[in-house]
Amino acid sequence: MLALRNFWKKYWKYIIIIAIVWIVIIIINNYLKNIPKELNIINTYTPDTPVMDTGDRVPQEEKEEVNNIIDTFFNYCNNKEYKNAYDMLTTDCQEYMYSNSLGDFIEYVDSIYTNKKIYNIQNYSNVNDVYIYDINILDDILSTGTTGGYQTHSEKIALIKENGVMKISNQGYIGKTTFNNKYGEDNYLKINILYKNMSYQREEYAVEISNKTDGYIVIGNGNVANEITLNLGDQTRPALDLINNPIIIAPGQKVNCFLLFDKYYDDGKDPKEMNFNLIRVFGNNEDLAKEGLTSNANVSYSMNIQLNK
Repeated sequence: MLALRNFWKKYWKYIIIIAIVWIVIIIINNYLKNIPKELNIINTYTPDTPVMDTGDRVPQEEKEEVNNIIDTFFNYCNNKEYKNAYDMLTTDCQEYMYSNSLGDFIEYVDSIYTNKKIYNIQNYSNVNDVYIYDINILDDILSTGTTGGYQTHSEKIALIKENGVMKISNQGYIGKTTFNNKYGEDNYLKINILYKNMSYQREEYAVEISNKTDGYIVIGNGNVANEITLNLGDQTRPALDLINNPIIIAPGQKVNCFLLFDKYYDDGKDPKEMNFNLIRVFGNNEDLAKEGLTSNANVSYSMNIQLNK
């Protein structure tokens, strides 16, 4: 006890100083812990950098033009300036998506722009000078005061130069390619591939088929898998929904039909040929033709039509 008292008398000043310093350190440390931290927001939004391939970007000299066109089109739609917006669409888009009808386009606009909207965009991919963007259209809750039923709409739009002028193709539609001399012919029929309409996820081929016989010919009815396929080189894609849209040509008849295939516009695959893998030639018996069984056909064979020559 005496030793402790002597130690205190000798070092009490130092002990008090150390204690004060220690208390100050604890107070400062607690204060620093409770200071609100400043948030550093990092903006990673790069609307002109494609999601699919960051090496293939919208050219620097066209970025401003592309963004201005999208903004102008959106504002025309948002303000219900229908004709101005419609005139910004490509000729192919006006024809395929809206049947060359401003009224059909007005229905599209009114179905989406039910009140004031805002939007954001993201470049998705760029192929053959076609710039594909995702556009998200959202309710502008700051101006409308919307508190419930918040609505969004997303679609792909394409920016395409038409006669030197940048135009828009919307609702996922890209454009039309017309074919010359893409046909196959034999003693039974002639199949002429006229053109295709390309959407982002599908290709639709317009095909003219002439029956040169006095019997019925079945091209596809869904009875057998892969009756009609699109050859992409390393893959084939079957024609869709033939069971609900059978192709049966009456004697001497010429028909126009549409064949739909799954095919992404930016998948890098070039269609090589269209394969008609099971053409069935029947006699003049419509019921047998509608049944479409290969075993009842007089002749069954295949025909391939080159698309890339």
